[in-house]
Amino acid sequence: MSASRTSLCLRLPAFELRLELVRSPELDATSVALLAPGDGGARQEIAQASERAGRAGVRPGMTVSRAVALCPGLTLLEPDPAHYNAAMEAILDRLSRASPVVESVERGCVHVGVDGLDRLLGSPREQVDRILELLFQVLPRPVVAAFRAGRAPGTFAAQVASRAARPGLPVLVNEAALTAFLARQPMETLPLSPRELERLHRLDLRTLGDVGRLPEAALLRHLGRKGRTIRALARGEQVDPVTPAHRPEPIRVLLDLPAPTREEGPMTRALERMIDRILAHGDRQDRSLRALRLAATLEEGGSWTAEITLRTPSARRADLLRPLAHRVTLRPPPRAVTALELEAFDFGPSSLQTGLFDRSETGARPTHPAPGSTLAEAIRELKLRLGHAPLYRVVELEPDSRIPERRHALLALEEG
Repeated sequence: MSASRTSLCLRLPAFELRLELVRSPELDATSVALLAPGDGGARQEIAQASERAGRAGVRPGMTVSRAVALCPGLTLLEPDPAHYNAAMEAILDRLSRASPVVESVERGCVHVGVDGLDRLLGSPREQVDRILELLFQVLPRPVVAAFRAGRAPGTFAAQVASRAARPGLPVLVNEAALTAFLARQPMETLPLSPRELERLHRLDLRTLGDVGRLPEAALLRHLGRKGRTIRALARGEQVDPVTPAHRPEPIRVLLDLPAPTREEGPMTRALERMIDRILAHGDRQDRSLRALRLAATLEEGGSWTAEITLRTPSARRADLLRPLAHRVTLRPPPRAVTALELEAFDFGPSSLQTGLFDRSETGARPTHPAPGSTLAEAIRELKLRLGHAPLYRVVELEPDSRIPERRHALLALEEG
């Protein structure tokens, strides 16, 4: 599956909050804010705010106390990340029916590779309409109507185009107009931190055209090695294609807890049972596990999630339990948990790989490779390719000798 140079970026601002308003439509005409996921501590922050709350001064990252002071009638909603992840999975599944090249950037922002779809879906504007129609199967019509669409060469330009678009009015940029289009866009569309943007603002830079006209040496001085990439993006010289994401079918197990809890002991025992069930699952097919996602259903509604990625894939319960339990301890659910879902969504090589060396029944030390073993096959392959096998084994001669060269010798490793 090859990458696609041309991207159609679909972006829905405040994706999670819009999903919440679908579930509670009576709040649509009020001031609403979604809380950021937290550990249940005293300090809570705003993740997303409705337009009405924004007009009152409520901003993402603001503390709850400050937001309520600015907007006394503000309604605060608990986050439900499991619900948001399920919605994104459904969106990606539907979009993959239009194009095999689909890349998820973040919740509410997806790139669809559209190279070669002209005959199937029609003109660029028809492509936007027909791809958005697929979302009606998984999302309510008002939510789909709020999506912003931008089509352009490369993922960066397409995302910039989606930010310039309005609902129902996609921005379509072809190759010839790319440089001129980017030059007019605000500098804040660049993938830079607030501190880096402030540094460029001090140079009186406001648009991507301003950044592109700056000498490369100046950007390197202010942004380091990143400056070269930023300048190429601003000038339309770097076009990153849409890369199809490999999405293996995840393995999920569910567990209803006998009583709501957030205590460490019962949670750890529940994790042990779920890990054992995943390791015994037939769909695992002896693969090791690289990444796990834990989702908890909270008492009185809402959900909580935690995710781990192992440096070394493993199929041992202890290796999987330790980082997962540590993550739960560091950032526990804000309320008691009624049910758990554990998902293995990334996998490593087989946990039953045959070693190069055969071992005795006691597993004490490797024996000489017998014909047909993995190492013997490697020797034959090397002889076919090189004419000889540059593999040797160490043999003890005089282990107690004062002369190091007499203690061991190297002998050529043969097949039999």
